[in-house]
Amino acid sequence: MHASPPVRRALAPLLAVVLLAASPALAGAAVVDGDPAPAGAAAEIDAPTGTGTAATPRSEIDPTEPSAPGTADPGALATGEARLQAADPGDLWAVADAATTPIDGLWNADQGAYVVAGVARARLNAEMLLVHSYAALAGRTGTDAHPERIEPLVKLLTGPMYVPTLNGKVAPAPAPGHSVTIHAPGFADPVGGLVSMHQALDAVAARALAAAWRARDIAGLSQESRDLIVDRVRAVARSPFWRSPSRLLNQINWSADLYAADATVTGDPMLLRRDYRDQLIWFAEHARKTAYPGGSPNLGTGGAFHYLPQRRADNATNRSDTAEYANITLGALAYLDQARAAGMGQLPKRVRDTLRGWVRRTAWGDWSTSGYLNWDSGKGLSRLHLTQYWLLALRGFAAGTEGSTAQAYLPSQQATTRWLVRRAVATYQQRAAAASSVVLPATAFGLSGGPLVTPTFDGLTGTARFASTLAEMADRGLASPADTGADLQQLPDAVTNDADIGRTAVTTSRFATAFLKPWSPLKVGGLEPARLLDSRGRALTGVGGSGDGALGLRLRAAGRTLVDTQRGVYKDTQTVIAPARSRLNVARTMDGPVALTGTDKAASVRLTVKHRVASTSIRTTYVVRNLRKETISAQLRIPTYGSGDAGSLKVGQRIGPAALSRLLTVVTPTGSRFQVRFKGLPPKARGEVVAVAPQNGNPTPGPQLVVLVTLPAKRTTTIERTIVVPSAG
Repeated sequence: MHASPPVRRALAPLLAVVLLAASPALAGAAVVDGDPAPAGAAAEIDAPTGTGTAATPRSEIDPTEPSAPGTADPGALATGEARLQAADPGDLWAVADAATTPIDGLWNADQGAYVVAGVARARLNAEMLLVHSYAALAGRTGTDAHPERIEPLVKLLTGPMYVPTLNGKVAPAPAPGHSVTIHAPGFADPVGGLVSMHQALDAVAARALAAAWRARDIAGLSQESRDLIVDRVRAVARSPFWRSPSRLLNQINWSADLYAADATVTGDPMLLRRDYRDQLIWFAEHARKTAYPGGSPNLGTGGAFHYLPQRRADNATNRSDTAEYANITLGALAYLDQARAAGMGQLPKRVRDTLRGWVRRTAWGDWSTSGYLNWDSGKGLSRLHLTQYWLLALRGFAAGTEGSTAQAYLPSQQATTRWLVRRAVATYQQRAAAASSVVLPATAFGLSGGPLVTPTFDGLTGTARFASTLAEMADRGLASPADTGADLQQLPDAVTNDADIGRTAVTTSRFATAFLKPWSPLKVGGLEPARLLDSRGRALTGVGGSGDGALGLRLRAAGRTLVDTQRGVYKDTQTVIAPARSRLNVARTMDGPVALTGTDKAASVRLTVKHRVASTSIRTTYVVRNLRKETISAQLRIPTYGSGDAGSLKVGQRIGPAALSRLLTVVTPTGSRFQVRFKGLPPKARGEVVAVAPQNGNPTPGPQLVVLVTLPAKRTTTIERTIVVPSAG
């Protein structure tokens, strides 16, 4: 006898408990940082205490959810894309309406849910409940507005997607520093079962139910649905699993979402006044001191986010900025003004100062003028350039800064947030045009290889997340239609430095770049810009990698490489490219060009690299002291990025010394452009355009210009390279 699909969905959580409890291999295996854990090591995911269940072993502290390639009507996709391109990027409701167009036809009235590949997924339906609830509040009438769907979606989330207990018990608070995700009460995907449980799912479900509560009269919610909303949100938010001091490591944003939802549906701001305040204070007070025994602070010396605070600061993941989670966590500030208005006591001055510094470091160090992240991630390919995590970061930053406007952490805070949202939407439109679909690919720049980039990728859930983010931003007053004269303030030209991880990021109105200490998991970094993006978020010279395909200088003699300025791996002779000591660990607006210096040496060759980063250009000076008795060869690399042959550089092309000394305009295969010029090239310098191989962190390189020169023996040679980035609009 075979159970029907609804019955299978209802039984899935129970079956998951049985399967997990019955499998000693699953219960006992642990993975730490991607490798089998040594004896006694704590797993990234720990089994809930005292419930008789165990989590599936994995190195993530992120949710697992069932996935299958989403399908939508081709006509709806075409209509959605046309609407998207026609919309003003500041008209957030018009864009949200376009994004929901291909999702609208997935509604199954019999199941009262949006169904993809035969599955009513929790995240997709929660995101769409957010869209419809905000649309009802705004009086919308487009495809985003279906007030009649609010009640069935409420019943879906509060019914089969709600887990009241585990083995008849409410889950206790996890031990500090243990990233337990299976818990109760909470929310789970009916098909994914308990392994799909996660604080993030609780948070989006609670936010969606709170929005539905606000729209309850407009949607005509039944008393039963109203009671279910209050019961479920209150039960989850006030459970031991969620009450302070319990939290998911340092991701206090999920807690904040629950506390605010509880205040909305119960009318009692107790959690916002107490637990929310405690979480903010804990985060700030552990920004510079160890968060958990044997671990690291929540932030690095310059404010970079530690994704694994229960691990040491020299853990491979913590040796990189993790921009996506910094911004997701910054979403905790989305309710600060609300909590203060509800009677929450003022935060201590030291906490306010820390939060102000963190917001500025995140705004100026993690974002670019395209509304796209200036992106480094300790999660590597698991998160880097994933579309859904860009959107999660955007929601976190925008909600966090808008919701703390009264605290004035940024100059012109709300106007800056409104501007950044508008720019992000324009970038989404641009990428949708390139993909010929309102549903974006899983990643930008062709990256792949991470566990979330698979043939089962479901772009429709990400598209729903985009729509719900815009709906929330519209509700928060961040729309900026061109005809309204909304207050907008561009991000300033700014520089941030994180000395502990060797990262200096610069964002100007023309470009975004970052200089990185070599980070071996992705073989990126050295003495050169690790990437260069224009103001529309398009790659110019590359998005990462090292050696061929990355900006740099290679010095060779006797058939071997002596020095490469962008090796991507640590070399003890190479210093970290850095600003002056007085400019370390700062986040500041640019008061002039940024100066960075680094050195390397090998076999009687000494190299000094100096960068002068201005608002429109990067001037790099190489001083090479050849102490050897013979000449050495030098190869200066100017890569481009993108597939196809539409760029101005053609493989096999040769460029003479006269052309190299002039300002040479380079058009990349994707249509972005920059200019480059050399000074001080030795006689007989010549340029050749070559093809280069892809790398994991730089998977779609375009043609590369290599300037070949010979450096005389017993001489010091100075070569200057200037890259100018014109306005891209």
